[in-house]
Amino acid sequence: MHAGLPMDKRARLRLDELDAMDEKRLAAQESLELYRAQMTKAYDKMVRPRTFREGELVLILRIPIIGHHHGPKFAPNWEGPYIIKEVYEGGSYKLVDKEGESSIPPING
Repeated sequence: MHAGLPMDKRARLRLDELDAMDEKRLAAQESLELYRAQMTKAYDKMVRPRTFREGELVLILRIPIIGHHHGPKFAPNWEGPYIIKEVYEGGSYKLVDKEGESSIPPING
């Protein structure tokens, strides 16, 4: 289509196409930001922030990271109780069992 046009008209058409791409890119960026704001709002509405202090008793939910749970059908879903030994920044906790032995790595709250 551009082969029969003079060089200056081809350059002008190309610049117009680039301007149109910039406008589409800006519209896509605005749409993405709106989507992210909606997802953040929906997530924040469902989250219940919890903080624990040292010395509290907690249970740990047993969920396998990969695959399915291997064990009896009616096995308990929770382990514990554990005692919170240390509270780290960002909501991580170091837990010990009742005997004071640290058998698990720090976990997220």
